[in-house]
Amino acid sequence: MRVALKTKEFHYQILGYDKAPSAVAKAKDNLKNANLSDYIEVVQKNFFETQKEDKQRKLYMVFNPPYGERLQIDIPKFYETLGNTLKNGYPNTDAWFITSNLEAIKYVGLRPSRKIKLFNGKLESRFLNYKMYEGAKNKNRL
Repeated sequence: MRVALKTKEFHYQILGYDKAPSAVAKAKDNLKNANLSDYIEVVQKNFFETQKEDKQRKLYMVFNPPYGERLQIDIPKFYETLGNTLKNGYPNTDAWFITSNLEAIKYVGLRPSRKIKLFNGKLESRFLNYKMYEGAKNKNRL
């Protein structure tokens, strides 16, 4: 017996950034192996040097920033720069972070609108939502 799969048209853009060429190459290989290359684009780019192209269009972003476990970077500076990039360049955006570094999220400089406790492997983590607005938050409430 054959089962027909339901398909739905997909009208969204999924884009991934990484400044490391090796990470971009691995991501592209994984997308190809999963038959997702037609739906997801990964480019080599430093997110901290980007801005949202269409300020009016709603954008959803998901970040898995370094926790300080494998990559040895200046975590407070990294999270602060991430928060500043979002505040200054990404209005009308919902940004979601998954992190197990609960101390680091304080440096984002934004108050999450939602916090979800979860595990990323064995690491207790948080999935945090930050809503970016054009101008003051109070002006954008209904």
